[in-house]
Amino acid sequence: MIRRALLVAAREGRADRRQPDGLVAAATFVAALVLLESVVVGPQVARASSVAPALYWIALLFAAIVIAMRSFERELEDDAIDAVLALPGGRDALYAGKLIALLGTLAVVAVGGGVLEIALLDLDIALPGHLLLAAALGVVALPAVVILDVALTLRLRARAALVPVLALPVLVPQLVAATNATALALEGDPSGSLAWSGLLLAIALVYAVLGLTIVPTAIE
Repeated sequence: MIRRALLVAAREGRADRRQPDGLVAAATFVAALVLLESVVVGPQVARASSVAPALYWIALLFAAIVIAMRSFERELEDDAIDAVLALPGGRDALYAGKLIALLGTLAVVAVGGGVLEIALLDLDIALPGHLLLAAALGVVALPAVVILDVALTLRLRARAALVPVLALPVLVPQLVAATNATALALEGDPSGSLAWSGLLLAIALVYAVLGLTIVPTAIE
């Protein structure tokens, strides 16, 4: 199953290189929100450690939804998803492969958006290592729920509206943990940042297990 999942992830990578519209849309969305926050709320408010991380993670969540939905739309356009599901263990491989692919793409968007926000708002980073850890775990925790919600609404016409509605309530703990871990890393509180990062790791594991349990049945 691992080999099949890696094959699905590799296929996603090739599709993104040929049709990078999902990646471009997600990166543009994050960049636009980072730029708008400094204009709408003002640079002084936007630089606050409780504001900048929250807006960053909300932007990243919607970027993940955009990328995941575009990924599944490609599958439905030519019914390629049926060929994957016909393989032994195809449903598990599809979920795991999509998860790996979304994680890689989202990491690129997260790095670009983070660098832009730090440069634009001139943020002071007290604990760079803790900040990187919190960002990495926050990115890891996002794809599992997003892929699950897209799979649940795969055959519905209103999935563009339903996916955010389903994802946002479930991801509230993850968003709170990621925001606090990032904010405390900016402020220089190592123990607090590590505690919230540990919660992020637990959330990522729980979401991944739930996804592997639910998605095969949901796709069927």
